Amino acid sequence: MKILITGATGFIGRHLVKALKNEGRSIKCLIRESSQIDFLKELNVEIVYGDLRDKDSLKKALIETDIIYNVAGEVFALDASNYYSVNVSGVNNLLEACSNGSVRKLIHLSSSSATGPNPVRNVPVNENSPCCPITPYGISKLEGEKIVKELSRSYKVPTVVIRPPLVYGPGVSESSRVLMFLKLIHNGMFRIIGDGNNLVSLCYIDNLIHGMLLAEKENRSAGETYFLADARPYTINEIASTIATELGKELPISHMPFFAANILSFVLPIFSKPFGVTSPLTRNTIKELTSNWFVDIKKAQLELGYRPIVELKEGVKKTVEWFVNDYLPIH
Repeated sequence: MKILITGATGFIGRHLVKALKNEGRSIKCLIRESSQIDFLKELNVEIVYGDLRDKDSLKKALIETDIIYNVAGEVFALDASNYYSVNVSGVNNLLEACSNGSVRKLIHLSSSSATGPNPVRNVPVNENSPCCPITPYGISKLEGEKIVKELSRSYKVPTVVIRPPLVYGPGVSESSRVLMFLKLIHNGMFRIIGDGNNLVSLCYIDNLIHGMLLAEKENRSAGETYFLADARPYTINEIASTIATELGKELPISHMPFFAANILSFVLPIFSKPFGVTSPLTRNTIKELTSNWFVDIKKAQLELGYRPIVELKEGVKKTVEWFVNDYLPIH
């Protein structure tokens, strides 16, 4: 059985490739020509050059493919149209390429951003909650989900949609908010906006991969959507304090009042724009950082047997070790 992985050179993709390789699976990876593939060569996986935006390359990649893990996605874009070209049009192209009926299952990686923040403070969102994304990224991921659902019925392709929250672990991508937190706390520049008691779900990378593999192998997962996350949500205060402790930084971390954050969100873009730099603080960013973003994983636990083993302290410890030993020396 041959498995195709898109986005194999990204943070999640690299961990997925290693996990599947450890199971002795036959893997091929759809890779853009510009991607760094040394680690894939070391793992001795088949390389297929292409892109979700290139229909011809997708048709070639799907030859003799049984299972697809669609992990590719645009996570951080200066232009919202870039989200659409990959997360929406690219997904459409992939599903259309599956129309010959040979694919047994497609596992599509979406995001909790497709759902949006919790409408009720102390109530987690679940797979039946209304979707109200608040960012261009979240909107594009929701549109991608709709395409997966619609075309999977048209082309009779069994699909599973996976919605993780923010994913952390060794090797987090350069655009990840996790890496931003690590850098700011390491440099003593991190400030918690508001009281920091808002609850958010995180998903350690090993927990996510564990759940994705279960979704592939469980027959009743076809046509379903699952949230995958750590066993419990955390407050922003807890996350920041755990990172600071592992980095050996002074506690407690300072807070920034809402009014000060709102002033900065107005001023910073004005000064950033002439230099071609994106402001790290906008009104949307403030809303994201101060909202509740926690999910209910009961469905995955009941239907997939999902058991997230790694929790915050252990996950942050491993992430910080990578950050200090591998990331900082070369940046």
